[in-house]
Order: sequence, then structure tokens, then C-alpha cells
Amino acid sequence: MADILDRGWAQRLREQLRKMWVRVVLYSLAGVALALVAPVIGPILPYVPKINLAAGSVGSLLNIIASSMLTVTTFSMSIIVGAYGSATSNATPRATRLLAEDNTAQNAVSIFIGSFLFSVVGIIGLAADLYADNARIVLFVATLLDIALISWALLRWVNHLNDFGRMSDIIERIEQAALPAARLYRDQPALGAVLLPPGQDDSGPQLLSDQSGYVVHIDFSRLQNAAKAAGIKVTVLRMPGKYVHRGEALLRLSAAADDLLRDELRAGFSLGYARGFDQDLAYGLIVLSEVASKALSPAINDPGTAIEVLRAGTRVLSVLHEPSQAEVLVTYDRVSAPPIDMASLYAGFFAPIARDGAGLLEVQETLQDCLGALNRIGDAAAAEQQAQQAFDRARQALGEDWETQALALSRG
Repeated sequence: MADILDRGWAQRLREQLRKMWVRVVLYSLAGVALALVAPVIGPILPYVPKINLAAGSVGSLLNIIASSMLTVTTFSMSIIVGAYGSATSNATPRATRLLAEDNTAQNAVSIFIGSFLFSVVGIIGLAADLYADNARIVLFVATLLDIALISWALLRWVNHLNDFGRMSDIIERIEQAALPAARLYRDQPALGAVLLPPGQDDSGPQLLSDQSGYVVHIDFSRLQNAAKAAGIKVTVLRMPGKYVHRGEALLRLSAAADDLLRDELRAGFSLGYARGFDQDLAYGLIVLSEVASKALSPAINDPGTAIEVLRAGTRVLSVLHEPSQAEVLVTYDRVSAPPIDMASLYAGFFAPIARDGAGLLEVQETLQDCLGALNRIGDAAAAEQQAQQAFDRARQALGEDWETQALALSRG
């Protein structure tokens, strides 16, 4: 919660559901409830002699689960923490958030802790003689189901460890996190608002921020409803990803607004200490670029990773420039928003890689190839600008004439 300043409840709920502790608590409560419900269900079940005989071993099974799950949970958490450290030192600290949101890891740890608590409550219930004969049958069947669930989680977790936290896995995670924002801006260039035309009049009252932070999320529906109720129109001045200082403008209003309306409009902006991927395409590309920059540092010197990043980022930008699958509709007609600044978007991704890999021919050739593709299918002006800047920088850094000539050929 420390990284949240003022979020709408829906945005706050989405963020909390991505955290491991939420899933751990839910599985733990389910495990405890499963152990406690057995004495309630037991009396209404028919007597089954064979199962009743087997139910005598439930205490031993629960002891095995309790001892083994504590060990497995500790082992799993050490792997996860090690992956966080590896991502921080070898890729970028921004990637650890994506590892922390991994569904397989969260499910595995949650099942292990939930099973541990289920077995502990079951052992306590057996010691306190809370389970009659039929209740022992219910507990025995629940234990068998829990063992099956543990086995499934273990097999999936062990298979997942082959890739978890490796460099290729981190790159893929960042790419997958950036793709939804690319599709969002492809289908709704202004996120459903009216696309702000160039040269629009910038006069009019402004809505100022009462705190500092990155714009993580904008609730356009809330802005639309508030503007419609007040009979005004609003223009977004700070899109997701922008840092806002206290006292800087968030919105421009078409007419003066009272304090109540201003508070409602201000609540449509979620500000945080860190940027997010959901509505911030530039952030995903910047995080990818950080991985490449770290790989190109003298301490690591891994141009292959930089090449993988260039391909991944180009795929994200290719999705952004795809023809929209649906007609672009204006959902929020009382809200205007600016389009993405393509020159800034391209520069945020390509410029750091061009700088840090200026002396590596293979990186520069890949960079020129990617920008050449985007020149054809994307924003030609932005791609050409980055290609020329990268070529000029590389021409000074490459040590051999034949390398410069080869790079010139790759530029076409």
C-alpha cells in the first residue's frame, strides 16, 4: 500500500489482487474452512465401512503434509526471492513487479501455505476429538483432495522453474505487459476520448493536482460523468506516465467549476510513486530498453540480450501500428485527450540502446533493421529520425571502416 497515493477503488482492487499475499490469504482461509467444516458435514453422511477404515490414517497423512509443506514453502520463497535479486542485478528492478505477479508462483505458494494450515487445523481437531467417525471420513476425503492439489501445484511449479526469472522469461514478461497498452492505443488513440486536435486554444480554467506523483491511471468514465453532469468539457493535460508536481495542471476546463466538481474530477486521476503498464505504453518500452542497457554495460557485455530486446520492442510497436480491428469510437465525448507522441515513444525505446550499443556492429545492424521495418509499417518520421541519430552515433564509435560500411549497407 505504500506505493499508492490516491486511487479509485476499482484500480486499487485490481492492484491488490495481483499481490501474492491476497491469494495466500484466500487459500489459507479455504484450507482452514475445509478442516473446520468436516465436523458439520460428517453427521449427515451415510456410514461407509471401507472408507471409515482408511480414515484411521488421516492423522498420519496430515502430519506428513504439515511437515513437508513448511519445507516446500520455505524452499519456494527462497527461489522467488533469488529470482527477484537476479532480475534486479541482471535486467532491471522494474521487472521484479512482473515476477511478483506471476500466477504460477502465487498459486504454488498459496496452495502450500493453505495446505499447511489445513493440516495443522486438522491435527488440532483430531487431538481435541472434534471429529466423529463420519467426520473423519470427510477429513480423509478432503486430505486426499488436498494431496492431489499439492501434487498438481508441485508438478506445475517444478516445470515453471525451468524458465522462471531467466533473462528470456523477463523480456517476454515485459513484452506481454506492454502489449495490452499497445492494443489499447491502437484501437482508441485517445483512450476513448475525443482526440485533441493540434493548435487547440489553451485558455480556460485549470484543475490543479493536490499532490505529486506519476499519473498511473485515468478513469475516463468518471471524468465523462462529472463533466456531463456539470455541462462542461474537459481536456486532459497529463496522460498516464507523466509526472505531476503538486500545483501542476491535470485538466483544462471549458468553464469554471466549484470545489465539489473539482474534487470529483481530481478523483478520476490515480497518482502513484511508480508508473504502471496498464495505460502507459511508453513505460513498457522504457523497461525493455533498461534491460538492453544493462546487458550492454561493460560489466555484463551481452549484446545478444540487447538484440532480443530490440525484437521484442519492435513487436510491441508493430501491434500499435496495426490496423484497428474495430471502428475507432468516441466513448467520452466531453473529454479530450492528446495522442501519443510517437517521436518521444520511439526515442524512449531506441535512443538508450543506440547510445549504449554504439560500438557494437551486431546491435546497430539489428537496430537499423527494426527501425527500417517501422519506417514501412509505423511512424516513418519518428523511425527515420532514430535511425539517422543511431547511425551518426555508431559511425563515431565503430573502430573499423568496414564496420561503418556494413552498417551503411544495413541502412539501405
